[in-house]
Amino acid sequence: MRKQTILLFFLILLGGVGIRAQSDAGRPKIGLVLSGGGAKGLAHIGVLKVLEEEGIVPDYITGTSMGSIIGGLYASGYSAHELDSIVKNVSWGRLLSDALPLSSVSPHEKEDYNRYQAEFTITKNGLEIPSGLIKGQQISALFSNLTWHVADINDFDQLPIPFRCVAADLKSGREYIFSKGDLATAMRASMSIPTVFSPVKIDTLLLVDGGILNNFPVRLCKQMGADIIIGVNVGFQDGQEEDELKTFPEILMASATLAGNISTRRAIRHTDLLISPDLENYNTGSFFDAPRIIELGELAAKAKTDQLRRLADSIKWMPIQPRMDKDKNREIIISQISINGLRNINQQFLLGHIGIQPGDTITPKMMDKGLKNAMGTRYFENITYRIEPLNSGYLLTLNLEESPQAKAKFSLHYDNEYKAGIMSNLTIRNLFGHTSRTSFTADISETPEFTVSQINFMGEKQITAAKTELEYESNNLPVYLDDGSKYGTFNHRYSAARLGFMTALGTRWQMDAYVKFAKSTLQNKTGFSDIFYAGVERFGNNFLSSNFDFIYSSIDSRYFPVRGSEIKLSYKFNIDVQQLYKGSSQGEEMVSAITESPHQNYFTLGGHLRKFFPINRELTVGIRTSGQIISRTPPLLGLSFIGGLPFNNRSNEVHFIGYSFREKIAENFALGEINLRYNIVKQVHLNATGSILISELNLPEVIEPIGLDKTEQVLGYGLMIAYNSFLGPLQLGMGSNNTDNRIRWYFNFGFNF
Repeated sequence: MRKQTILLFFLILLGGVGIRAQSDAGRPKIGLVLSGGGAKGLAHIGVLKVLEEEGIVPDYITGTSMGSIIGGLYASGYSAHELDSIVKNVSWGRLLSDALPLSSVSPHEKEDYNRYQAEFTITKNGLEIPSGLIKGQQISALFSNLTWHVADINDFDQLPIPFRCVAADLKSGREYIFSKGDLATAMRASMSIPTVFSPVKIDTLLLVDGGILNNFPVRLCKQMGADIIIGVNVGFQDGQEEDELKTFPEILMASATLAGNISTRRAIRHTDLLISPDLENYNTGSFFDAPRIIELGELAAKAKTDQLRRLADSIKWMPIQPRMDKDKNREIIISQISINGLRNINQQFLLGHIGIQPGDTITPKMMDKGLKNAMGTRYFENITYRIEPLNSGYLLTLNLEESPQAKAKFSLHYDNEYKAGIMSNLTIRNLFGHTSRTSFTADISETPEFTVSQINFMGEKQITAAKTELEYESNNLPVYLDDGSKYGTFNHRYSAARLGFMTALGTRWQMDAYVKFAKSTLQNKTGFSDIFYAGVERFGNNFLSSNFDFIYSSIDSRYFPVRGSEIKLSYKFNIDVQQLYKGSSQGEEMVSAITESPHQNYFTLGGHLRKFFPINRELTVGIRTSGQIISRTPPLLGLSFIGGLPFNNRSNEVHFIGYSFREKIAENFALGEINLRYNIVKQVHLNATGSILISELNLPEVIEPIGLDKTEQVLGYGLMIAYNSFLGPLQLGMGSNNTDNRIRWYFNFGFNF
C-alpha cells in the first residue's frame, strides 16, 4: 500500500510538471530586442524597469552594442534596478579613457603617465596610429567582474534568459553572432565602435560594433523562437537633420551605421511593439547624463503601458523573472593558468604583478586589483581574462597585448608664466638591455627643458634598477621688491646629471639613492642694470651631492585626486660647491657674495605630504604640508623658489597660492595648506585654498634695493575654477596674501611637464 501511494504521488507530480511544461510550451514566446546607440542605449534600463513592473519577462533577448551590454547583463540575472545602480556608480570618465588610478601605476612610470594628448607606436615604417582611441581595458575588466557569476556557462541558451548579440567581422564583412563563449568578451566585441574602441581579436576574426551591419536584430530574435517582438530603438532616427549631426561622435556613429540603419528600417516593420525614447537632446557620448537618459526610457515605456498590459493579458501566463546568485563563485581556486600573447615579457613578471599563481584562491576584487597593477607597469596595452570550470578548480586564461617597444607621445600646453609649449616624449623599451627603459622628454617652448632617463632593472621581479638621468632647464627667475613689484628677471639655466639606484616596492613605494652633479647659472634677461652694466655675463654654481629619497604615493589621480596620500622625504649631503663666473672683475665682486659658499659640506632635509579624502560625492578636502631645513647657508642657487601654482614646476620650486611664480626665495621654510574642491557639474570643479608660509633667508643684501635677509610669515588664499577636459586641465584662478593684498592671476591649459 505504501509503495502504491509513493508511486501515485510521483505520477501526480510528473503529470503536474507535464501540464505546466505543456502550458508553457503552448503560449507565445516574447522576444526583447535592444538596439545600439552608445550612451543613448542606457534608456534600455528604464524600459526594463517598466516591463518588470508590468510583470513582463522576455523569453529571449537579442542586442547590439549598448543593447548587447544591457541585454547581456539582464539575461545573466541582473534586475533593472541593479543595472540602474551599476550605471549611476560607474566613473564614466575613467572607464572611457582607460585611465588607471595613479596608485596602480609603477613608481618609475608615474611621472609620464596620463600626461599626453596623443600617443603613437613607432614602427619601421614610421608612426602608427592606434586602432582605436580607447583600448577598452577598463570596460573589459568591468564586464568580467559583472559576469563572474556566469563564468561556468558557455552556452548562452543556459543563461537565465537565452541571449544573442551581434558583432561585425572586419575581415569578412559579415555579421558574427555570439551564441556561446565568454559573455564579457561578447559584450565587449559587440560595442567596439570603429576608430573609437579597438577591435576584439578572436582566432582569425577582427570584431567591431555589430551596429554597422545590424543595429536592431529582430530577425535573430525570431530565429531563437520569439513569436512576439518588443523592440527598443535608441539608435536609428529616420531623416536626421543637419543640425543633429554636428559633433564628432554623432557624425562618426551616423557614418559607421549607415548599413545598420537600412536593416533597422526593415526590422522595425517586423516589431510588434516598438518603444522609441525621445533622446534628441542627447548623443552617443552623453554618458554623464545617464540618470536622465534612463528616465526618458522609462517614460517612453510607460507611454506604452496599455499595449503592454493587453499583451500580458493576451498571453495569460508569464514566467517569474529568472534570478541568479551574484555571489556565486566569488571565491574560486585557480588550478591552471593559460597565457596568450606573451612574447617579450617574462611570465613570472606578469603573474607576480597580478599577484596570482596556480593553486591560489581568487576573487573578482583580487583580479581587478591585479590587472591594474600589471597594466600599471606600462608593459601591456591590454589584458583580459576568462575563468572556466575544470574537474577540479578553474582555468584562468589571460589574453594580453604587449606594449610596443617604442612609443612617441605629444601634448600641447599653455600657462601664463611659461606661455605655449609642445611636450614630446620618446620611450623605448629593451634598447640597452632586456629589461631596460629609455625615455627622452622635451618641452619645446620659449623656456625649453628636457630630461633623458635610462633605467635598467635587475632580476626577474624588476624591483631594483640602476638609474641614470640628465636634465636641462631654461627658466625665468624673477626678483620682486617688498611691495610686490618686479625689480627684474634673470634667465636661469639649470642642468644636472644623476647616477644611482632605485627600488620600487609594489606600486606605491619607491626609494632612490644617487649621486648628483648640478650646474645652475644666471644671465641677464630684464632689469639689473647695475650688475650687468658692470660687465657680468654669467654667474652661478656647480653642486656635487649624495642623495636619498623616499616616496610613497597612493593618490588616485594626478590632477583631481579624490583620495590617497603622498609622502616625499629627502636627504641631501652636499659634497662640493664651486663658483662659476664669466665677466669683468668689477662685476665678480658684486655677485661673489651670493655665489661663494663658506661651507662645502652641508645637508638638507626636506619633507612633503599631501592627503585627500572625500566628504561626499561633490566635495573633496586636500591637506598639504611641506618643509625644508638646511644645516648651513648655501649660495643663492642652492635655495628654494616659492610661489605660483603647480602648472609647470621646475627644479627647486615649491608652489604657494597668493604669490606669483618664484616670487619668494627661502632657505628654511614650513608650509601648510588646505584645499576644498567642489564638483559643480560633470568635470567642472571650484577650488578654494588657504595657505600659511613661514620662511627664513640668510643671504647678504648685495642687490639693492632687494632685501634678502629676513624671516617672514605669510597667509595666502585664492579661488580656482577648473575643467577636467580630455585634452588636459583648463584652470583659471586668482590669489593674494596678507602682506600686500595684491591679486595674482593664474591660468593653465594642458598637461604639465
